[in-house]
Amino acid sequence: MRLVAVSIVKNEADIIEAFVRHTLAWVDHHLVFDHDSTDGTREILGALQAEGLPLTLFTDDALGNLQQARSNHLTRLAARDFSAAWILPLDADELLDGPGRAPLEHSLVGFDPAIPASLPLLDYYPTVTDDATVANPVQRLQYCHTRLSRTRKIIIPRALALDPDITAGKGSHALYCGTAAMPDQPLPPEFHLAHLSLRSPQHQVIRVVLAELQKLSRGRAAAGLDVHYRLGYQLLTEKPDLFFSTICRPAGQLRLLPINYRGAPLRHSPDQGWNRVARALLPYLDQLASSHGRLLDKTAAAEPAAGESVIRPLTVTGRPTAWPAGSAAAFTGFTARAGWDNSEGPVPEAFLPPFHWGLAPATELNLPSPDGRPASFMAECLTYVERQVITVELNGAIVLRHAFSRVNQKEILTATLPLRPGDNQLMLHYSESLRSDHDPRALGVIFLSLRVAPA
Repeated sequence: MRLVAVSIVKNEADIIEAFVRHTLAWVDHHLVFDHDSTDGTREILGALQAEGLPLTLFTDDALGNLQQARSNHLTRLAARDFSAAWILPLDADELLDGPGRAPLEHSLVGFDPAIPASLPLLDYYPTVTDDATVANPVQRLQYCHTRLSRTRKIIIPRALALDPDITAGKGSHALYCGTAAMPDQPLPPEFHLAHLSLRSPQHQVIRVVLAELQKLSRGRAAAGLDVHYRLGYQLLTEKPDLFFSTICRPAGQLRLLPINYRGAPLRHSPDQGWNRVARALLPYLDQLASSHGRLLDKTAAAEPAAGESVIRPLTVTGRPTAWPAGSAAAFTGFTARAGWDNSEGPVPEAFLPPFHWGLAPATELNLPSPDGRPASFMAECLTYVERQVITVELNGAIVLRHAFSRVNQKEILTATLPLRPGDNQLMLHYSESLRSDHDPRALGVIFLSLRVAPA
């Protein structure tokens, strides 16, 4: 049985060699599309190909977000030109793990060749216990989530890969005939993909900065691009210590399950420290700045001539004082009565430190005040729902209404609360909520901090 892997990669220099060597222990050939990597990924791929490994490389000049179109193209190529019986679409951070190729082939032989196979992801995380001297992240990261992810990846049979009416959806989590998702055949439970999307502080900085700047620079053309990185970008610009503290999960929350790395030792992967960050980011920033300069030239924008500028006093707007997320000081001055869920996190893949959900339709808080003196209210929060509006109401009177400007962006709410002696009722009303099959709660707003203190 001939197996071929297809991958679309960008800036994966820390893992690309280990990924290719490991994957080639499972498949006969690997087709890899490099999307304008600037961190050394492309050079490592060239060195692997020069070794004589069964590796074919591709690229193009398109700037758009065409990952799935490229993956579908390689999938058809794998079937048509590389005689694949089954095609494995894999990201560079997805490592096939299981008892071996022979058992994998045995399972696929028994499957219906007109239905895709599938296997789940198992998320791995860096921890403070990792051995930093181990360069190969597949061997360095040994702790994973206690449960398999609900996310699954498909393995595509030859007949469907050649059918022009069949396409894989974003991320290759399902095959579609038109707009209808096709059923799949799960592989035996001993097979899964070790998912190493979170590998190091350096890798997180690269992916967050590039993704968010790319989205911002495209204006209206960015519609539909991933908003997942916005909070991480904010934390990196405003609270870098908090950004870095969310990268590692406590080992005690995880399961020790080393990945069975099947590749040869690494030969072409240089040090992947902060040098890689500069190498990855500076070419894009140079391109972005040059593009901006050309736009200014076209609009005849220029610096004001000497004597035309007006020197004026500088007024610095004070920023609200923030409290360390996850600390006792982050949530104080109130007692929750309803619509306030237990503390969750940290969740590194979402850049979230410990947080609380405010549940729709409203959160009710009790604010005790022995003397009725005014208090200050401040909350750091975000939403995953479009057009979310939060209304803050004290003892039946509205003190603040805030419309979130975008999804997954941390925003700061502040208000002065004219408390009365005794107990006070603070209601946080949410205009929208989010429910899903795997989480039936009415999720309104995520609170990274909420504090009520004397004004």
